[in-house]
Amino acid sequence: MFSYRNIFAFMFLMSGLSAMGQTPVASSAVTFAPADSEFVMEIKRVKTDVIISITFKDSLVFNYVSIERQANFSQTFTQCKYISFDEAKNKGRHIVIDDEYPYAASIDVAYRVKLNTKDGAMRTYPPILLPAVSK
Repeated sequence: MFSYRNIFAFMFLMSGLSAMGQTPVASSAVTFAPADSEFVMEIKRVKTDVIISITFKDSLVFNYVSIERQANFSQTFTQCKYISFDEAKNKGRHIVIDDEYPYAASIDVAYRVKLNTKDGAMRTYPPILLPAVSK
């Protein structure tokens, strides 16, 4: 007869064995679009790189956009990328960038967008989580 302790030990052992066989190269992309649909941001891991793609709506006018990141052990967000309106306009309002100094793929990282509009208002959108990749 199996006890609950034996069942949990078996489940733990099986989950560990299945995790050991996995060597993911890339995780699925995480996408965020605010309720006002002013932009769409997609974040994904490719090997050790973090790729950020952001597409702005044609009618959106802003001074700058700051993409920020926060590791799961940190209390504050730090700036990852600064995008001016002219840069976005010159690139057809679709920008693809690498996070130059990404956190390790073994930890969860949250990314968010802070947008400074032409009239001086600052909008901070909720963060989206890029989950860690298990080894």
